[in-house]
Amino acid sequence: MARLRINLDDGVDPVDVGSAVEMLDQAVYAKVSPLVVKLLGFSQDGSLVGQFSGFMHGQVIVAAGHMQGFCDKPLGSTSPAVAFKARYPTDGFEEDLEVVAPSPPGNVPDLILLKGSRSATSLWSTDLEIMASVYALGYTGTENKPSCSKGSLSSTMPGSVAITAHADDGFSGGPVVDKHGRLMGVVKGALGTTIMRIGITPN
Repeated sequence: MARLRINLDDGVDPVDVGSAVEMLDQAVYAKVSPLVVKLLGFSQDGSLVGQFSGFMHGQVIVAAGHMQGFCDKPLGSTSPAVAFKARYPTDGFEEDLEVVAPSPPGNVPDLILLKGSRSATSLWSTDLEIMASVYALGYTGTENKPSCSKGSLSSTMPGSVAITAHADDGFSGGPVVDKHGRLMGVVKGALGTTIMRIGITPN
């Protein structure tokens, strides 16, 4: 891996530093984005009622638990999400997903595990460092390629951490990784200021 050598006597060209940072950002995106899956939630009658993000982790897709029972339509107009599809970023392939260990009605878990036909190398979890650079990845609107937002880890709380990276609607369930592409947590909601800290053991 190339290292940026800084000679304090000669000064630092901001262009060189900016180029190195941009290369690092691109490397993180290239490593993680193929694992980020767009998830579509459908009601009992087949209506699309929500779009979310998730990521492949070994044999399963990890996503935010509140997508079970979610509905973005007016109350009473249709049933909440009971079936899910994945759309993969590398080739646009779509498939139905199976919910692994569904939750009882009224019980909203932090995470949901979904099973499709594809698998991927697991993201390694990492220790948390305040002010460390973080990258939140997820889908916005009708986009079929994941977006990426960069920020820093600002504080930690039991079970969750706060980050400064912005996350749009649809980022919920997407991964938050460090500068090496290692998993730090999962986006909890649209605001993107809080993520779930999870301890997933790599396969």
